[in-house]
Amino acid sequence: MTESDLSKPEDVTLPLRDRIPEYVTIFALGWLGAVLLGAGISLFSDASWGEGVAYVAMGYGVVLLLAGGASGGGYTNLGMGAAGAVLGSGQRHDDDFDDAEVRRGRIKRVSPHERLRRGLRPEKNPRAFWQVISGFAYLSGGLAILELLAG
Repeated sequence: MTESDLSKPEDVTLPLRDRIPEYVTIFALGWLGAVLLGAGISLFSDASWGEGVAYVAMGYGVVLLLAGGASGGGYTNLGMGAAGAVLGSGQRHDDDFDDAEVRRGRIKRVSPHERLRRGLRPEKNPRAFWQVISGFAYLSGGLAILELLAG
């Protein structure tokens, strides 16, 4: 398995109707986790149950926005490629570096300049798009809960 295989999302070729059930399930599990963690927060603090859920949902939404934006915008490749280009490193710094195939030259190391070019032109990543969309949904849901409690 090469590095390009690892950087491509697995579900790019699946049509949206096949990916939606998985996305909805993960989204619902995220809300379940927010409710459970929010209930735990309300037990150990002065916050109400709704406030705990709202703050957890908003925090989770921010994390999803950051993660989806970084992976979908190519910033993960861009950051690694820029660091390697600045430091002049042509070596890979991950677990595959110790692989015998890499040492023997059967698997070519990725140049940091190539990684930087890939980061500037990211491939399709529908998972990252839906991470950002769900991040907005969690953030707006948490804000809506807080607004309902305030009113």
